[in-house]
Amino acid sequence: MPDAGGRFPQKGLLIVKTVFRIAAFLCATWIGSVPLTCAQTTGAASTAEDCDRRASQEKDRWGKAGKHVWLSSKLHNQQVETKQTWCHIWVTPGYERVHQVEDFGRMVFTGEGIHPSLGSIVPGSGMAGGLALNLARATNSPPIRYSGNVEARGSMNGFWVAGGQLNLLGAGASDNDEHIHATFSVKHHSLPKLTYFGLDNSSLLSNESVYGIEKTNVRAEIAIPLPYSFTFSAASEGLWANPEGNHDSKLPSIEQNFTPADTPALDVSTTYFVYGAGLAWKYPSAEKMYGYRTNVGGSFRMFHETTGAPFSFRRLNAAWEQHYTPDTRFDFGSFSLTSRLVESFGPAGNAVPFYLQPTLGGSDIDSVSDLRSYRDYRFRAPNALSFQADYERVIKDPLGALFFYDVGRVALQRSDLDISHMRHSFGIGMTIRAGNLPVIKLYYAWGGREGTHTTFGANTNALGDDPVMSGVF
Repeated sequence: MPDAGGRFPQKGLLIVKTVFRIAAFLCATWIGSVPLTCAQTTGAASTAEDCDRRASQEKDRWGKAGKHVWLSSKLHNQQVETKQTWCHIWVTPGYERVHQVEDFGRMVFTGEGIHPSLGSIVPGSGMAGGLALNLARATNSPPIRYSGNVEARGSMNGFWVAGGQLNLLGAGASDNDEHIHATFSVKHHSLPKLTYFGLDNSSLLSNESVYGIEKTNVRAEIAIPLPYSFTFSAASEGLWANPEGNHDSKLPSIEQNFTPADTPALDVSTTYFVYGAGLAWKYPSAEKMYGYRTNVGGSFRMFHETTGAPFSFRRLNAAWEQHYTPDTRFDFGSFSLTSRLVESFGPAGNAVPFYLQPTLGGSDIDSVSDLRSYRDYRFRAPNALSFQADYERVIKDPLGALFFYDVGRVALQRSDLDISHMRHSFGIGMTIRAGNLPVIKLYYAWGGREGTHTTFGANTNALGDDPVMSGVF
């Protein structure tokens, strides 16, 4: 089995250092040209109208200076509008300044142009930083809005991720403002140190070990709106995954505690052609702040293994989210209930590789939280069932409080996946929101007889109002 110790960290840290050096150079250039200029002008500015007037004048001068390359015009607008939002902070009195800071953060981290990118890569990676380039353009014939994102992040722990995506969104007139949406993406994850405890609901905490994985996805997906608030989706994907041992930790490497007999594909790299379809429904069709709303969705995908046999399988994913926010004079906060189901089916003699199996505990590899009192990736198996109840209330915008209760279990066989003997977690948390999305989360959870677990997560991509322009990850 390939050994990541000694070889991978050097490669990973070199990439991370390169990303940080580029980010430092660009940020130094940007900070030198934007905030200082704004700071010099804030003394003369007395109202937001002054900030807007200067921004308009700068754009007019740029337009009258002659023809410019499309990309340079995008970057110039980004610089001017960043100055404009910075200026708004200093001319806005009282608590309203908080919202102006929020707008400035959204401008710095999202939208079109070059942006710093901050956030975790996967649970256990630590905070990562990098750069993102976001661009958008619309055409009249055909009426399509194009948007593209390229992003790279690295952490000092040797984790790194890079990728890009292209979104095509219909822009023609429609009765319900719903359009066909196509996405093409390429993503590569290099994750040198993930924890593994074994399979099934009865895995032991004392068997904790570590492994690394290199994973690449090339994906194409299309979503088609249907009548009565239904959406049909279809996708195809190429997936390459290569597990590695890790000998740079105090914990044992995975092959020291487990064998291919109890951990499928322990020492096998796999290549998949993945294809499938899904159906989703939401109510009501238009987003609203108060009252009841729900989203139900499911997908069925075929994982056809082309190298590294025998690991072909099929997977059913289903989720049901319900939210209720009372519309009253007193802010009662919001209540939500989320149910998730994953079931795997394999031809005779085939198994699901351990690194492609769903996990419960802390957060999974996609940073989805479940059974938050347990360690990240604590329970793993081909099948999983979980329920979450959350109550969130704004303390003082943008600060919010969260209370939650999680239950769930995993199973090697689908017939063992029921509501008996479920693990559980209680917890409280704090969130910092931008717009209507949490940007920073801090959870403290207990229950389940394995102690407590504190989770911190942050992602600047959550700042964006437009989901297709918020970033790749």
